[in-house]
Amino acid sequence: MKPPVVTVSPNLYATIPRSSAIANRRAGVTEHVAQLEFLLIDVFTDHPFGGSRLTVFPRGGDLPPWLMHKLAQEMGPGESAFIVSSVQTGQTRAGLRVFTPQVEIPFAGHSMLGATFTLDVIGWRATAAAGTSFLWELEAGCYEVTMRAHGQNMIYSLRHDAPVFLGEYYHRGKVARALGIQEGELAITGLPCEVISTGLPIHIVPVGSLAAVRRADLRHREAEAIARDLGFGDLFLFTFETENPAATVHCRMFAPNLGIPEDPASGAAFGSLAAYLIKHRLARAANHLTFLGEQGLEMGRPSLSHVETAIEKGRAVDIRVGGQCVLVGRGHILLP
Repeated sequence: MKPPVVTVSPNLYATIPRSSAIANRRAGVTEHVAQLEFLLIDVFTDHPFGGSRLTVFPRGGDLPPWLMHKLAQEMGPGESAFIVSSVQTGQTRAGLRVFTPQVEIPFAGHSMLGATFTLDVIGWRATAAAGTSFLWELEAGCYEVTMRAHGQNMIYSLRHDAPVFLGEYYHRGKVARALGIQEGELAITGLPCEVISTGLPIHIVPVGSLAAVRRADLRHREAEAIARDLGFGDLFLFTFETENPAATVHCRMFAPNLGIPEDPASGAAFGSLAAYLIKHRLARAANHLTFLGEQGLEMGRPSLSHVETAIEKGRAVDIRVGGQCVLVGRGHILLP
């Protein structure tokens, strides 16, 4: 289903008058305050209040980084994406900067998907149809988002970098303590904890049961011990036991180093997970693998990630992770 087209003012900022009574009660003086448009998008879901919450600022090009960070803190949990290039109708690439409430991040899967959806909502792309693509320039590089039909809706998918295997993490006991579960819940899988990047380093943790994943509760002091070893204490859990029979894996993402206690949908992590499954021969596929990942159920924000990858010589190549997007709201924030 094609998103509605909404006409947007060509001005970078709109202005509204602020009464002289508010502006220090200066008689006869009218102060103008800049309005910056934002859209609230839920990504990796087909209904509002599911998936990952994203705030997109379509006209972020003139904002200094410190103000972007302030706005991300003001908007709350999740990511805030700022389109920093002027996008003309028919244009096929633009710059994007992404902040969590705590830090700017160089790569952000669901922000790129939601930003592409935003362009379609406000009518900045000439064509918003299956098979079209858009390129986003981030600090980590240039990334392609494509679209394909899914029933009456669209799946927005991001092509990830080739996987980089950064090493296995042998301190299984530390990981179990950080999650508040028994070490045996990890050991029973016979699989290693491993850090893999397809754009952002992800610490993948295999867990033996759905019940254990549900019980996990991040302990920050223990996570800091892992961060001293690796440089970050974020953990991405997965198990092959699922709630949705159509899903292959059930996942949770704890990301304290990104300022996100728990993430309901993690596009970057599923790219790394696809590489992990292929490397450890956990997927029955010869040349191509597709699977669904469920996440966010423990948070009351269920999400579904559509993952696909080609396989060459036992390695995942051309990894794509996508999902549906929903417009939840839009408005303006005042910049005095």
